[in-house]
Amino acid sequence: MSTDSPLPLVASGLDVWVATSRRYQSLSTVIRGDDNTALVIDPNWDDDELASIPAELAALNISCGLGLATHMHYDHVLWHPDLGSPPRYASRWTVWALDTQRDSLLAPLVGDISSAAIELAGRVVEIPGGRAPREVPPPETPRAAGVLPAPYELPWAGREIVLHEHDAHAPGHLAVEVVDRRVLVCGDMGSDIELPTPHDLNPDLVAYLQGLDRVAEVAARCDLLIPGHGTPSRRPMERIDADRRYLDDLLTRGNSDDPRISLPDMATLHAANRARALAT
Repeated sequence: MSTDSPLPLVASGLDVWVATSRRYQSLSTVIRGDDNTALVIDPNWDDDELASIPAELAALNISCGLGLATHMHYDHVLWHPDLGSPPRYASRWTVWALDTQRDSLLAPLVGDISSAAIELAGRVVEIPGGRAPREVPPPETPRAAGVLPAPYELPWAGREIVLHEHDAHAPGHLAVEVVDRRVLVCGDMGSDIELPTPHDLNPDLVAYLQGLDRVAEVAARCDLLIPGHGTPSRRPMERIDADRRYLDDLLTRGNSDDPRISLPDMATLHAANRARALAT
């Protein structure tokens, strides 16, 4: 694709393109369907980068057929008007959180992107047929570990997409399986530049370990893993195994030698994870 674009889409084969933002190596993912429409997952981040995604799609003669946010965090619920007005789906948890806590969830964007982009952010709707096993509780009482919905399909004619919901990084976080292409878009999991990052309301590692197990089941049958930040991997289970080793280290000996600990902003997270391990 165009090399002078601020956010060029890089083909990974498999009808999948990935673009890397200048901020935190955040990844936007495009899946091309058999109907020549695109599923756009977690487009981000700066205004010029967001604008380049529909421009790149136009150069590929692909129209945006659907949007998907993997979870509620501000850098995963962005959009650009040139992508059009297709359904922008998210899990029930994500929709509920953005309906009830919109200002606080999007506050980190203020001053980074335009007010017009912030106004478009988070305008997601619940996935038809994607149902939590019980009513969404208030945010101070996260869903009990062990209570997760069965995998469900994304309603898109372009390609079979199965969604695997869990609460590891955020309540209602989605791992996105592109079945026939054996691709896993896993949101803020499986990163080579970030340690496992449990949801702030999780006092221990129970929900994260459960979510990691769910993601591992999918990764084991996939050939490409695309995280929310960092680089894609052609060895999905290596990423999952690295996260599991890190957490196992914390649980068994209270510390870890994971090289990611030395990366920016990871020391504080590591300390919090050590405390969560003690509570597990």
